[in-house]
Amino acid sequence: MNGPLRGPLRKRESSIWERHPEDWYVEPEWCSRRLFEVEKFDGRVIDPACGCGNIVRSAQAAGLWSRGSDLVRRADEYACAFECDFLSDEWTARVEHHPVENLVSNPPFGVAEKFVEKALTIATAKVAMLLPANWVQGLKRSRWMETTPLCKVLFIAPRPSMPPGPVIEAGISPGNGTTDYAWFIWLRGYDGKPEIGWLRRDA
Repeated sequence: MNGPLRGPLRKRESSIWERHPEDWYVEPEWCSRRLFEVEKFDGRVIDPACGCGNIVRSAQAAGLWSRGSDLVRRADEYACAFECDFLSDEWTARVEHHPVENLVSNPPFGVAEKFVEKALTIATAKVAMLLPANWVQGLKRSRWMETTPLCKVLFIAPRPSMPPGPVIEAGISPGNGTTDYAWFIWLRGYDGKPEIGWLRRDA
């Protein structure tokens, strides 16, 4: 790549990538591959913010039926079945007559709480969201989370690097991660305290 980096490809002086306008950040493939190795999912797996399709492909590799959708198509049709905003009524209408057992996603963090709220009204089995580990903090959110069927939080080690999508598309090495992340897993009908564990890259 020639010339200066611009937009979401440009690094700030603090070594943090410029924020992507659509909150498109790409997790390493191992984050979802390891999730499906340690967590059991019955039924279909849908990723409503599938990006370049890492989660969908990891679910398929684990023997699960999986498809995705996103606001913008960034993967082939085997990973991204259609373009649509998950928070819209259109998305709900598209799946109205099809069972959605599990929703697994790396959602746009700016609307992550809305993603979880809607996912919990749709998924008949599990919801798993890849989020910053400190998402559990904050008085208002912590009280809200106590009202949800949150069954497990798996802290990811080592810290994954999750740069904006254009960085990956440009073939730039993102370097080491500096933010802690975790998989937050909800189970329909669960009534109890969430289990805390770790999801390590190397089993």
